[in-house]
Amino acid sequence: MNKGDKLVIIGCSGAGGPAAMLSKKLMPDVDVTLIRKEDFFIVR
Repeated sequence: MNKGDKLVIIGCSGAGGPAAMLSKKLMPDVDVTLIRKEDFFIVR
């Protein structure tokens, strides 16, 4: 992906969370958005 591209990941329960973190680490110039639904938001 090129600088300024956007990556949207839907879901966090399976591989979505690790995929978002790894994508941001490997491609720091790409805008990574993670869409998830939780009743309670807990910052880890």
